[in-house]
Amino acid sequence: MEELINNIRDYIHLSEEETELTKRLFTNRSLKKGENILEQGKICKSLFFVSKGLLRQYINHDGKELTIHFNEEKTFACDFDSFISQAPSKKTIEALEDTELNIISYENLQKFYAQISKGDCFGRLLLEKIFSSALQHIISVYADTAEQRYLSFLHDFKHLQQRIPQFYIASFIGVTPQSLSRIRRRIAKK
Repeated sequence: MEELINNIRDYIHLSEEETELTKRLFTNRSLKKGENILEQGKICKSLFFVSKGLLRQYINHDGKELTIHFNEEKTFACDFDSFISQAPSKKTIEALEDTELNIISYENLQKFYAQISKGDCFGRLLLEKIFSSALQHIISVYADTAEQRYLSFLHDFKHLQQRIPQFYIASFIGVTPQSLSRIRRRIAKK
């Protein structure tokens, strides 16, 4: 829970009372490798903070799993579209490793916003960061070469390369595993 509190403090100040309230609003959950915290078609009812482990977010498109994001330690994960609208999710979030989460429900997040002096500011700053990252990824898909997308992946997720199976990395950058192997060989020769 301390990593969660420290992460929130990166965005806003928390008094001792607010720290204790935050700890009461979040719960802990463990996931085994391969277990889903959210499934496509279900409503996302919580915001997740990864205190240990690794998550993959993906969509199923025409029977193919397309990876759209990874969440490592000290990051928040959620299907914000489903979470905010309380509509069925279009994506699945699964654990790539045994994972420890701090979870806050939609209702408790509303309490956090209302009862923490800068709680709503935290929500805005977090969403701005996530929106900016998502926008950069979308632009990259359309404007960058596969090699550039792979180099961006290495930059953005530098410590994860050995923790993520290559076929998920290939899916994330929009290439086949064979193309990713060729890209990696080309980069190694430079």
